[in-house]
Amino acid sequence: MTSKRLFLLRHADAMRSGDGDINRALSPKGKSDAVSLGKLMTDNHFTPDAVLCSPALRTKQTLEGLRKHIDVPSVISPQILYNGSAGDYLYEIQKISDENNNILMVAHNPSIYELVILLAAQGSDDIMGRLSRGYPPATLSIINCKCDKWAEIQPVENELANIISP
Repeated sequence: MTSKRLFLLRHADAMRSGDGDINRALSPKGKSDAVSLGKLMTDNHFTPDAVLCSPALRTKQTLEGLRKHIDVPSVISPQILYNGSAGDYLYEIQKISDENNNILMVAHNPSIYELVILLAAQGSDDIMGRLSRGYPPATLSIINCKCDKWAEIQPVENELANIISP
């Protein structure tokens, strides 16, 4: 079985107001957290082959922060990642080419958190316990997927390998 891995990231901390919700920018803390997370991803060899990113400003800025430390391949920004459900997010993953083994998704709560819960059935007690405490901004989940093809990824069959928060 090919090793497929998901990096599911909630955007970093955003300002409370802006020019409409989709145009809310990252706060200074959010910008700093995104850069730190990029370094951490590099240090742990968490390198995406494909990126799905919400078209919202705060998700794009989170990705820009990561780019200071990791090479980011071409980015797909489907509109549904802005306000879609966990099921919509899963559908976007299922459409990714199977030549990509590591997918990074940068999106929004509550759907990104719900997707982690939907996909991850197992993991250490410590990691599963951290998941039960919520999903603050700039939280990254690493999920080892039990599938050869992205179209075959199934709920509750995957391993939550780690959760990283700033």
